[in-house]
Amino acid sequence: MPKLPHDAVDYIKTADASYSKIIAHVKKQYDRKISKGLVSYYRGERRGRTKPFHKENASHAEWDWLIGLYYADGCKFRDRGEYMVVFALSTNELEIIDKLLVISSKMGLKPRICFNKDNTVCVKVSAKQFYLTLPSKENLYLPQSPLAYLAGLMDGDGFMKKCCDGEKWIFSQAKYSHLAKQVLDIGREYGDVTVRVQKPTGIDRKIPIYRVSFLKNARENLSKSNFAEYSIRCKSLLKQKAGPAGRI
Repeated sequence: MPKLPHDAVDYIKTADASYSKIIAHVKKQYDRKISKGLVSYYRGERRGRTKPFHKENASHAEWDWLIGLYYADGCKFRDRGEYMVVFALSTNELEIIDKLLVISSKMGLKPRICFNKDNTVCVKVSAKQFYLTLPSKENLYLPQSPLAYLAGLMDGDGFMKKCCDGEKWIFSQAKYSHLAKQVLDIGREYGDVTVRVQKPTGIDRKIPIYRVSFLKNARENLSKSNFAEYSIRCKSLLKQKAGPAGRI
């Protein structure tokens, strides 16, 4: 079918009328039957089809936490013209998902949540400006709130639990070594933090794994800082340690 005449397209874009009246006018004037979808397409071009994104509605700490979570458990890609951002979490991380949804909602984003059979939960956002604003994971990100950024990284790729042989805080990263270095650098401002490099086996794993461990003084100092407010995992651990009496 040939394209609509230019003056017909101009009419669709500028007419102050309902979709039904626009369709009727185009049928009468140009003898062309068009759909509401086509009207929406052309009027969308006039108004701008970019979905709203208001980064300014989130605090620096909220944005830095989200970036940390994205670096740990997120990705972005183009899919059939859509600008997709996806966070891969699990069913036992519902509080982390809730925080992500709250921050996303503040910024005008409308995430979709997909629960999979393997207990993974994908939080998907289709928004071009959000996609473009997120940094590339290959690049170093410099947060305005380092503790919030650290909290996002730990909520994504961290292990924070009270085990039979003591409390453990461990951040693990294989693909992006600069993330392990950032965790090490931020953590060392609060106490002793070590890193261990697990060499690749060559068969199942071809890249090293960096494991950053927080020792007791670092854990205690971070638990008394704003990190405890930002990190969902830290909050849960402190509640567990407090017990029913509410005392640690």
